[in-house]
Amino acid sequence: MWNRFALIFLCLGLVAGSAVAQTEAPATAATAEVKAAKGVENREPVEEGTTFAAGTTVWCWSLLRNSEGAAKHVWKKDGKPVWTANHKIRSKRWTTYSRRKLSKPGSYSVDVLGADDAVLGSVSFTIE
Repeated sequence: MWNRFALIFLCLGLVAGSAVAQTEAPATAATAEVKAAKGVENREPVEEGTTFAAGTTVWCWSLLRNSEGAAKHVWKKDGKPVWTANHKIRSKRWTTYSRRKLSKPGSYSVDVLGADDAVLGSVSFTIE
């Protein structure tokens, strides 16, 4: 009797484990955490925000994972590219940033692109 229960629990564990394994993202997928802020200190964003006053220097900070080689910050105003910053990525976990003084009100975003130009992450904010 005990062996039947042990066998049932073992089978249930294997089925549950295989279902979890199928839904997890690959460990090698490149990703970026992206934030807009008023500054960067000690490789961390300072005074993060989604709205900034006209004339503010906005910093785009990104933490890239599994994206060795190169990356780009593509700054956009109202969906149209206005500036690109190129970055060298030297390890599997790398922080980088770019900054722009933005005087014109509008909707802005920054896309972080990997070496293959795939979008790894983005952030949106408004200049008032």
